[in-house]
Amino acid sequence: MYKRARKKCNLSIEEAAFRLNISSRTLINYESGDTTPSPDIALAMSRLYKQPFLTQIYCKECCGIGKAYSYSVLDNVNMSIESVLLSLQEEAVEAMEVLPDMLRLIRNKKSRYDFADSDWRWFIKGLQEWLDLEHNIECLKISFNRFADMEKLIQEHNAKCIARHYSLISR
Repeated sequence: MYKRARKKCNLSIEEAAFRLNISSRTLINYESGDTTPSPDIALAMSRLYKQPFLTQIYCKECCGIGKAYSYSVLDNVNMSIESVLLSLQEEAVEAMEVLPDMLRLIRNKKSRYDFADSDWRWFIKGLQEWLDLEHNIECLKISFNRFADMEKLIQEHNAKCIARHYSLISR
């Protein structure tokens, strides 16, 4: 994937390695899969190659937390901003349709064991609608990176949350 992204950007091994501040041999090892880049290098490649999905793939394949919690990379769907927004709109409608029943089902529950089995199955089905929506939001962030610097926008959002005391983490 790294080699394909580099070639799409019309960069030679030497030029890309120079810009990444690594040796050509190291970059060759990353591209061949012999070595896994550090998160910082994966991020740098993503920026240099203007391929934001590289970080998503990296997290999904190389990070224990990402393996558990990252969504599949949708590389066989139309990722144009228009298509992603239309899909997002559809998923938002579906998620909002299940919300009233989810709220009704969760009322006065403290754990999974407070649910009847049929209610639990329905609640999980409703939750899947919300996960579909979240996955579409991840696609939107990747797609929108073609128009704006999502890293900067997310940093600004995080700063706003910290300023409003929504987050105690001030990194």
